[in-house]
Amino acid sequence: MNRLRLSLYTFAVVLFCMCVTACYEDKGNYDYTELTEVRIDTVGTGILDFYSVQRYDVLTLAPNVYYDGRLATDSDPLDYVWTMYATATSAITDYTVDTLGTERVLSAPITRKAESYALQLTVTNREDLTQTYFRTSLRVDEVIAGGWVVFYECADEPGKSDVGVVMNNLTKRNLVKDREFWDLYTASNGEHLDGVPVRVRKTVVSLADDPITMVTDKELVLVNNASFVNTFNFEDFFFDAPSVRKIAFYGNTGMQARGELLINDNKVYTTSWNGLSRTNSFGVGSYGDYGELAPWASDIKGQNFNSVVYDQTNKRFIKQNYGTVEMTPFAAQDEDVAFDVNNVGGTMLMGDYGMGASVNMPYEYHIFSNGNERFLTISNFANTNAASTRVGMNKYDITASPGIQQATTMAAASLGQYVLYGSGNKVYNLQYNRSTTADVYWTAPSSGEEVVCIRMQKFYFFTLHRAMLPNADAVVHIATWNESTKEGKVYMYQINPASGAFVGDPYIYTVPGKVKDMCWNSIMGG
Repeated sequence: MNRLRLSLYTFAVVLFCMCVTACYEDKGNYDYTELTEVRIDTVGTGILDFYSVQRYDVLTLAPNVYYDGRLATDSDPLDYVWTMYATATSAITDYTVDTLGTERVLSAPITRKAESYALQLTVTNREDLTQTYFRTSLRVDEVIAGGWVVFYECADEPGKSDVGVVMNNLTKRNLVKDREFWDLYTASNGEHLDGVPVRVRKTVVSLADDPITMVTDKELVLVNNASFVNTFNFEDFFFDAPSVRKIAFYGNTGMQARGELLINDNKVYTTSWNGLSRTNSFGVGSYGDYGELAPWASDIKGQNFNSVVYDQTNKRFIKQNYGTVEMTPFAAQDEDVAFDVNNVGGTMLMGDYGMGASVNMPYEYHIFSNGNERFLTISNFANTNAASTRVGMNKYDITASPGIQQATTMAAASLGQYVLYGSGNKVYNLQYNRSTTADVYWTAPSSGEEVVCIRMQKFYFFTLHRAMLPNADAVVHIATWNESTKEGKVYMYQINPASGAFVGDPYIYTVPGKVKDMCWNSIMGG
């Protein structure tokens, strides 16, 4: 009896549901619209399934895109996006997706670091939002090896720094194609380096794979010498990094010694390395009875000292003996010495190492001011020990030399008795043993250009200077800045090393900033 009641109840419920369903009006739209076909075709275009390119090469791809059975035109409702992303899987892989272009034809430099990538074209139909894809593989290899490094304050972001490399037959041996690269730090690290440039330096750690040191007033970093990827930051240089960053100078501890020197917050930090690696770090900063330090330290001093610097307040050179951190004066100098390094009597304006007793024993050249007076000094720190009493080699009064009051940069020759200095839109050649009045050496092509940096093509580590540096001592690099146009230039001239006379026409490069320093990127084989 109960089963019969349950069956009748179930039947009634089912019948009710069928009635309700029958009364429901279906208002759905069952009209189907055929989608417009979008097709990407690479047949006959020369496009490959795989590309191997060198970093910073421009890659051009022009696939055919068909819309509704015909070649697409600009009036068709299509959007194009070319993207690039890494396909490798590792802890250091950068998985950022870069947009390379928004046109059907791609023509863009490949700036991502050496890695395997996918390159994809996405075509979107704006009418129905459907997407069509094309994908190819890409292997990027590093191409930067050797060349001339240019360190500058960025025109597009003052207060930030970046770096470029120029390769031509003056700066790199056996070069097939001239190349230039700019904003390399941004390309590899995503943004400019913080701070204004202080110095760029290729410090010898090993002979095959040395990083480049980039120094601003706020940052101290190492970058890979081919990719310019940041591998080392300020804190990594120290056992215990100082809390204040006020960087004035970075350099080397000697022309054959392998180590570093840093002036930060008016203290001197040094370190030396054992073997072919950066095995030690900066320790305790210097102490002693000294005042404000000049933004300079000797790169080519003898191995008896950790450092030689200049005390602007007391107008004297001071030294840090090997194995200590105390800054002390030199020994009392002979009465007949050309000038007393313990009592120079001027404010250091600029300096560079140049011609000395031999190729392996260069001297230091400095321009000093004392009121309106200007004088050039030549010092021997390369063959000096704590007991040396004849460090000051020569002193020249160059007050009457043209442009010297406004001079901002200098370079000393290693194979000739001359110093170049920049003032206004001119470079002057001071042949100090012939005359204390310099001759006009070069004038910038535009009156708006001001000379901001001069560097001779030489290298402090003399084992590499003669064996590997191309055109050693035979090239001068002149950098200018035009404040009105916010444009930098670098002019490279081959010269007679003995006199500085030009040989042939220059290479000329436009720099996206104001150059502060330049150096050679030493790579095995030059």
